[in-house]
Amino acid sequence: MSRQHRKRDKRPTDPFKPLGNETRLEILRTLYDHRQTVSVTSDQLPYSTLRERVGVEDKGNFNYHLRQLREQFIEEGPDGYRLTFAGFEIAKVIDMDAWRSHEERGPVSLANGYGGDGAEEAGMVGVVSGETDSNHDTSLTAVYEDSVVKIRRGEATLFAHAVRPAGAAGREMSALLEVASTLWRHTIEQILEGICPYCHTTVERSLTIESDGPWEYSFAANCPECGSLGGSHVGTALLNHPAVVSFYWDHGIDVRDRRFWEFSFIGDEAVTVLDEEPLELRIDLELDGDQLAVVIDDDVCVVDTDRSGSLV
Repeated sequence: MSRQHRKRDKRPTDPFKPLGNETRLEILRTLYDHRQTVSVTSDQLPYSTLRERVGVEDKGNFNYHLRQLREQFIEEGPDGYRLTFAGFEIAKVIDMDAWRSHEERGPVSLANGYGGDGAEEAGMVGVVSGETDSNHDTSLTAVYEDSVVKIRRGEATLFAHAVRPAGAAGREMSALLEVASTLWRHTIEQILEGICPYCHTTVERSLTIESDGPWEYSFAANCPECGSLGGSHVGTALLNHPAVVSFYWDHGIDVRDRRFWEFSFIGDEAVTVLDEEPLELRIDLELDGDQLAVVIDDDVCVVDTDRSGSLV
């Protein structure tokens, strides 16, 4: 039996059983709504106020429901009741407004297309720049559907990240793409630090070479609690590396001002296989005659860099 299965066997058979009652759900909603209107240091709601807002007159009945939620989802403090961290997470999920129905956006074409070096201003245009042919369609499009921003090349989805409808409301597609790019950077950064972005357990990473996916060179991450976390092109592992950040900075480019899919090193053309066992890859970057070679090992860690050119 795997470590992951053993862990799951130790879990309660029905951890959500206490939530199978409308009164208890209303208690969570009430405490959640209260927290949204006060500071974290004053988020406790007095017993009498909580019972009045939930709308339960029978004290005995109300106390019974409080006991079912106590410790796991709510806790009692000197000034009343408040949500635990687990209770806040659950209340956030069941908050229907956070996942309310929304209109799909796009598809829209993206300027610079696949393989832009990030040196030009990006945006949305009617016609995608970059070469396009029947064998290698470099054009990129973006769409927001099912609460997910997706970046596509042809029919293949290259990148995808959830954005809550509440976060998408009131934002034009261009601004929504900025949000998705930032969220994706943070997710990749957590994974590269060995942190699951969902449960914060230590994750394992590995390089992969596959000819049937959207990328030939990519990395995958796996969490012992959450399972597969998916992956991304191996070039995204360089987004926050100091050598890469300074390389672009020296050419007047702040990598934070560019959507990550615009950089040419996030593409198979920039990758060279140095060794197959264990797998080791080199990613080559070039700007205005200046070159930077970055070597990544099988654990998706940068193990070497080499810079040459006019600015060295």
